Amino acid sequence: MIRELALEGEELTMNTQEQNQNASDLAMNGPITCPMVIREDDGVVRGAMHRGDGRRSKHFGFFDREHGIAWRVGMSVYTHERMNPRHKHCFDQIRYYVRGGEKYGRDIFGPGDCVYFPEGVPYGPQTTADGYDENVRIGMQFSGPAAIYYPHLKEIKKAQDELSQIGRFEKGLYVAPDGHKKDSFETIYERITGQEFKYPSPRYENYVAMHTANYTWEPLDGVRGVTVKHLGYFNEIGPNVKLVKIDAGAATPEGTAQCQQVRIVLEGDVTYQGETYNSISCMYFPARTPYLATSSRGGATLLVVQRAGPDGSRPPFCLI
Repeated sequence: MIRELALEGEELTMNTQEQNQNASDLAMNGPITCPMVIREDDGVVRGAMHRGDGRRSKHFGFFDREHGIAWRVGMSVYTHERMNPRHKHCFDQIRYYVRGGEKYGRDIFGPGDCVYFPEGVPYGPQTTADGYDENVRIGMQFSGPAAIYYPHLKEIKKAQDELSQIGRFEKGLYVAPDGHKKDSFETIYERITGQEFKYPSPRYENYVAMHTANYTWEPLDGVRGVTVKHLGYFNEIGPNVKLVKIDAGAATPEGTAQCQQVRIVLEGDVTYQGETYNSISCMYFPARTPYLATSSRGGATLLVVQRAGPDGSRPPFCLI
């Protein structure tokens, strides 16, 4: 199972937190011209942000504005303190549930559920489901088909700090000095860009829930010991979402893809370029960049999400 580490709530010393910040900043800023792998310990530890208390997170980021790369990945623990009002975003999201349960209106998602939240589609209110102390999920955020600017985590934090000196953040909303309330992310985005916030027209009626336990493992053509669950392919640019299982001693092939790829180690271990990585290590492969084989000593399960390259090149249906 996925290791708990800092996500189980142990306090980090300031020195450790600074080290994590510095290590992840190297990954969060361009240029990104080759495959990158980040161990869980090198992610940025975050507590509560603009949506309120009841959250502990470990973030990984891949940002290279010059080359059109802006992709945030994280693993978060939410408790009953956390309550998000019904809201929507100007970007796409993928969430994969590891433990506990999270409630969206009447829907409850738990371990093995993967949910796609398209840009412009409202969801929520969102809480930890009754009967669970917390819920744990992996999340990814990135620009959707409308190609709206996706901000860096440090931009969000800076704007939040500045706005906190003027008004206050409360249960997913920003309350101005005159009492006017607005969605917290809308307010932060306008602070960052200096422009009026506008949502893209939604392509979908609702979010899409994928119950991965009900999918069938299929062999990867021509590769012994590697199987795939094809969860969903959305839009002309992706995301293309899959689970990949690597048997002990097996390996995915080396290759070059026209699309971007993020691979999250959900369970087990993988070896890349002679280094071994456990859950929840995060791998990023830029578009049109050669990558090596990913092998596993004891077996592994990965969540793989592919998106079009910065030049618009679309993900193939199955290239792992």
